[in-house]
Amino acid sequence: MNHNHRQLHQKLQQLETALAESQNRLRDLFHLAPIGIAEISTEGYFLEVNTAFCRWVGYSQADLINLDFNEITHPEDGDICRQKFEQLITQQIDEYTLEKRYRHRDGHWVYGIVTCYLRLDVKGNPLCAIAQIIDITQGKRSEQEIREKEEYLRLLLDNIPQQVFWKDTNLVFRGCNRNWAIAAGLDSSESVVGKTDFDLFADAEIAEFYREKDRQVLESRTPEMNVVAPKQKLGPGGRRIWLDVSRIPMLDSQGNVLGILGVLEDITESKEIDEKLRLTQFSIDKSRDYVLFSDINGRFFYVNEAACQILGYSKEELLTMEVGDIDPLASPGGWSISWDDLRDQGSFTFESTHYTKTGQAIAVEITLSHLEYNHREYGCAVVRDIRDRKQTEIALQQAKEAAETASRAKSEFLARMSHELRTPLNAILGFTQLMERELYHNPNIPLFDHKEHLEIIGRSGEHLLELINDVLEMSKIEAGRVSLNPTNFNLISLLNSLREMLELPASSKKLTLDFAIDDQIPTYIYADEQKLRQCLINLLGNAIKFTVKGGVILRVKLGKFNHDFGQLWFEVEDTGPGIDPSEMDLLFEPFSQTETGRNSQQGTGLGLSITQKFIGLMGGEIQVSSERGKGTIFRFDIQVTMAEAATRNSEKSPGRAIALAENQPEYRILVVDDNWTNRKLVVKLLNPLGFHVREAENGQEAIAIWEEWKPHLIFMDMRMPVMDGYEATQLIKRHLKGQATVIIALTASALQQEKSIVLSAGCDDFVRKPFRVDQLLQTIVKHLGVRFIYEQNQSQLAENLAISESQNSANRNYNTSVDTTEINLSVMPEPWLKELHQAATKLNGRLIADTIAKIPGQYKPLADYLSKLANDFRYDILIDLTKPK
Repeated sequence: MNHNHRQLHQKLQQLETALAESQNRLRDLFHLAPIGIAEISTEGYFLEVNTAFCRWVGYSQADLINLDFNEITHPEDGDICRQKFEQLITQQIDEYTLEKRYRHRDGHWVYGIVTCYLRLDVKGNPLCAIAQIIDITQGKRSEQEIREKEEYLRLLLDNIPQQVFWKDTNLVFRGCNRNWAIAAGLDSSESVVGKTDFDLFADAEIAEFYREKDRQVLESRTPEMNVVAPKQKLGPGGRRIWLDVSRIPMLDSQGNVLGILGVLEDITESKEIDEKLRLTQFSIDKSRDYVLFSDINGRFFYVNEAACQILGYSKEELLTMEVGDIDPLASPGGWSISWDDLRDQGSFTFESTHYTKTGQAIAVEITLSHLEYNHREYGCAVVRDIRDRKQTEIALQQAKEAAETASRAKSEFLARMSHELRTPLNAILGFTQLMERELYHNPNIPLFDHKEHLEIIGRSGEHLLELINDVLEMSKIEAGRVSLNPTNFNLISLLNSLREMLELPASSKKLTLDFAIDDQIPTYIYADEQKLRQCLINLLGNAIKFTVKGGVILRVKLGKFNHDFGQLWFEVEDTGPGIDPSEMDLLFEPFSQTETGRNSQQGTGLGLSITQKFIGLMGGEIQVSSERGKGTIFRFDIQVTMAEAATRNSEKSPGRAIALAENQPEYRILVVDDNWTNRKLVVKLLNPLGFHVREAENGQEAIAIWEEWKPHLIFMDMRMPVMDGYEATQLIKRHLKGQATVIIALTASALQQEKSIVLSAGCDDFVRKPFRVDQLLQTIVKHLGVRFIYEQNQSQLAENLAISESQNSANRNYNTSVDTTEINLSVMPEPWLKELHQAATKLNGRLIADTIAKIPGQYKPLADYLSKLANDFRYDILIDLTKPK
């Protein structure tokens, strides 16, 4: 028994030893295990924890024993842990595995995978729970880092302005950034995953276009960078969208192709801006104005083509220059406008002068603007060449000054004309009133007593008419309505008559008047006689008027001739005071006079201007040369044609008509004029001669009288109220009996064209107001064949006066002497003859008239003849007749 007992005891000891070893071994395994192990009571308290667990959570074993595991569990994991632990303890589950977080003693969280088993006692009741914890903290941190990096990458891709996508080798989308998804019309970036281009683009051609581009990059394994191309699909409103596209093959570390990365940038705005910049650049380069950009130091950094062309420098030369090199007004290191003022004002426009490479000065207008970019200041100058504008301004200023000069000249002219017109008007009105007063006091006073008054009125009227004709002639010239009226005439006779006219005024001033005529001058020419006469009278008259001593000479020379057509030269030279060089430009200006002319208080200032215009019409040009104090020479030429001997009426005027001859019809004449004075003048001229005369105030009355009275001749005014003369004439001439009525137009028009107008209206002839009586009567003779009894037929004055004029054409010596052997002046006392001689020598018309008035009535023919000489300004004949024997 003892033996058995010993054996049993030994077995027990062996079992205890084995158990102890087993427990030690289990304890070693528990604490040395690499994973955390914890024994937890059914109430959730730690009963035992191994070293790995303590190290993992940073607590000691003593800290953890009797500590509820929930106290170090993450709050978010607490509910699920308690739920699973409760199910385990109540044996609803045998075990559970959770990923949970524990709070480390240092405060951070550690991650682990917990597998929890239920431990039972021998009766099968829950004893405790055994938890095995695998530390996955490092993995979780790596995973978190990866997620953070992915999120960062996502944020990076979503916030860059470019559009980014990536595809696998099958060209299936694996992702894109937000901008690409928006551009593709997708809800989110994730929605592109797994799609192809055919899923995104309804147009298969567009999808295939993109896939083909991707394939080329994948196959070539070569990036396609920054390809600028328009988007296949237009943007909103049909706007063309431009993209900068880069395709990059994605390779792994071994160089295998994993897919393709695409980067797109919408460059539409920059493309449009670039296009605008190119257009702006083109516009600036092609601008007529030149553009200069300078920095704050005045150095050029941009110039356009116009700057190079106008300034003559190349672009490279200008870009090495500064403002002061071309603009002398520029301040050192800048423009003439200070940078402070330019900065404050923003822009200035001013004028300056620029110099070209050759040194030529250019007037310019500069618009200088201030620019600031990248904290640097610039000046942009748009420069306009204003040389033409300056010349225009100068021309306008000169025109303004010329207009002001012309205005002053016209004012002076009006002042002179006021004097010139009032002088004859004063005589006309004065002597008319004098005659009215005398007739009032003595109604029976003989008309002869008013002879001198009438002569003065007549001469004053003639002078007044000449003044008015000058003004009208000038107005016609300015209106461009003057035309040539060439005829065949005797040039030698014209020159002879001019000498006769002007010799006496010259001799009265003790001046010589010479005519030097070239022997080759043709006798007859075809030209405008009236205009040539007026030109010569103007020039010779001025020469005589302004010459105090010496003389005046007219030279006539033959110029170039081709067959019968050629040129005549005329030259008028005087020994007068000459013309100041400063007044030469005003010489031919209308309404202007030189100082000498103004001092003379004579003339209208139109003579030389009219002369110049007439000479121009006749195909010539007038020139003048003068030396102060020595005289003046006027030269001009005209174009003429040689002509055969002109047919001229050599018969003298039959004299003054005093009555109709016998055995003639009773001529009926109708006078039509809306002006009572004009009508009465014609009526009082025709009635005393024996005509039957009636009056009408307008064309309507004239037609009524014509139909009832049937006049032989109608004097028709053309401008009247109710019905004018043009319409009345046309209505009369429309009838057969109207063709037999002679209609003579009476008009005050100064225009030569008026004659053709009235003749085209149906008038038979044309008489211009004011008219001479003999002109009016000769018109009646011309159309009606009327015969008059003339005053000369009764007085036979021509038989008592033998006046002869001889002409020697061979030597062109013109003799104006008068044979006075048959003039009997013995009836006049010697004092009268002496008084008449002195009056004629002094050219005093009033004294001449006073002396003639003393001749007794029985010697009326003699008095009439002497009066006629005085009225015709033939003072030379009067001097010869009365000079002492």
